[in-house]
Amino acid sequence: MGDVYYQQIDITIASDATQDLWSLFAGATRKVRLLGWELTSAAVAAALIDINLHRISAVGSVGAASSTEELADELSGALTASVRTEDTTPGTDAGGLMSYQWEQLGPVGHVFTPEMAPISKVSEGFALTCNTAIVATLSGYICWEEI
Repeated sequence: MGDVYYQQIDITIASDATQDLWSLFAGATRKVRLLGWELTSAAVAAALIDINLHRISAVGSVGAASSTEELADELSGALTASVRTEDTTPGTDAGGLMSYQWEQLGPVGHVFTPEMAPISKVSEGFALTCNTAIVATLSGYICWEEI
């Protein structure tokens, strides 16, 4: 088993129609296995968002690099992956995994079984992309394993 990490996500999205809500990108020496993710919304009325989880071969831009990754086990090794949020220029799509129609009144996310957990190549990763023009405040997490 590799090293497991968590990343808290707090996002305020503007009305760009397509943007990466978050992306997880493997370093040059290790792959990442996506274990799970979840988002909740501050919305008080239903507003449908079209989002999709997909593989990326390059990260997006015009967002923020996150730096608050947490080790699940403090004895784990050094982090090699990177997490970004709110990239208004999405990363380079390398294949779709899942699509969601989310009304924001409850959480959206996925906790993968070991057999279903997607694994990246080195220097590639995953992104959750919003395809709807909307203003929203979102919170949640990403959990992954570096292998």
